[in-house]
Amino acid sequence: MSCGVDFCLGLGIDLLEKKRLAGWLCRPGIRRRFSAAEIAFAENSGRPEEAMAAAFAAKEAFYKAAGALLSPEYADELPAMFWQAHLRRLPDGRPEIDLQEPWAGRLRAAGVQRILISISHDREQVLAAVILLAATEHTAEGLKILHSMLPAGFLPLMEQAEQFQSGMQRLDLAWAAQCLPLRPAASHKGNFGRVLVVGGSNQYVGAVQLAAEAALRAGAGLVTLAAPWLITPLSPEIMRLPLAAPAGYLAADRLPALQNFLTSNNPVLALGMGLGRAAETCVLVRSLMQTEQPKVIDADGLFALAEQPLLPLNAVLTPHSGEMARLLGDNWTAADVENDRLAAVQLCADKYQAVTVLKGQHTLICTPAVSVDNKINRRQIFVNTSGNPGMATGGSGDVLAGMIASWLAQGLPAWQAASFGVYLHGLAGDLASAAKSQYAMTALDILNFLPQAYLRILEEKEA
Repeated sequence: MSCGVDFCLGLGIDLLEKKRLAGWLCRPGIRRRFSAAEIAFAENSGRPEEAMAAAFAAKEAFYKAAGALLSPEYADELPAMFWQAHLRRLPDGRPEIDLQEPWAGRLRAAGVQRILISISHDREQVLAAVILLAATEHTAEGLKILHSMLPAGFLPLMEQAEQFQSGMQRLDLAWAAQCLPLRPAASHKGNFGRVLVVGGSNQYVGAVQLAAEAALRAGAGLVTLAAPWLITPLSPEIMRLPLAAPAGYLAADRLPALQNFLTSNNPVLALGMGLGRAAETCVLVRSLMQTEQPKVIDADGLFALAEQPLLPLNAVLTPHSGEMARLLGDNWTAADVENDRLAAVQLCADKYQAVTVLKGQHTLICTPAVSVDNKINRRQIFVNTSGNPGMATGGSGDVLAGMIASWLAQGLPAWQAASFGVYLHGLAGDLASAAKSQYAMTALDILNFLPQAYLRILEEKEA
């Protein structure tokens, strides 16, 4: 297949289900067709099924690209070329096609100067794309073509390898199954923590309702909604702390009532959803950021923080790219954040000394760097693999904030509560998308599919 440009001599693409390959590998002699390096990489990767599927898809994509170029001259010999093209990893983790003679020479004779390969995956499939270039100076253009082939929801395995070298951990179903604690038989609601959700205004009613509902449905033992009088919970199980809001928003004079509740009940705090951006509200928010309770700061809470930066105590921050740009300041824009998400999330975590969740495709979770023996800076960075574009809908972030707060209340440390909440949120979104489509799903659908998401993780845990 041709790329449609002069410097591209061939293009091959292959999409393979990971589970399908498992059956093929059971056939006599098939495993011997893979190189020792391919098998060793798979066995040491921790994800052998995925790695072997990547190797097979790479061979198939290369076979399609090279076969079209070399046929019909070598038509009878082409099947042998399939197994003689091996996938290997460079020291930085990038994939490369290792081709044996005489095939390497035959491709050179046909004008091929470089072989580019991209391997990516979602939860169930591996995608390999190969381009044969006529000149090495067109490498950048070739990479752009490869990247344009990456479907929504697919994570490049090349980037994943680089991320692992940077200390990144991939959040997937196996990780979530290990992370999910089983509940003791002798349990009561007090074992699973309290969450106080503070938010809402007369103009924005639904955001805080969704956050409180998410905290409840994610498993917190007791959830209280602290909001203006007119806002009531979606479920009767959620308790209320109704607050006066004569101007339509919560002002600084509500601080004593909230502090009294925090002192008496010691809940985890979820703060910011639908609060609005009135000056008095921002004063209230910044005061609550200084309380000792673990907290999730979202939405208008992040606006208040960016307006007058301080170090919030025991906090998880959950910005999208626009909110992240405000938090970073120094003329950052949302486009700048998207262009270097990894740098942005690390800078934010360090600036505010808080676990930071940068929402978006492949959400990133980052802890602040800490000094070890006054010599080494260590941080944890996680990249999420669940979720889909259907979750780009109003209220989705509010649901995530409530879920993270719920797992803080259930006793997970901040980095783990944030990471597990992000993966669970995406998994519920994937299940909602499968049932409703990405076009018709809403934030409430994410909540409604939380039970199925938990069941899926439990199935994996018991497997």
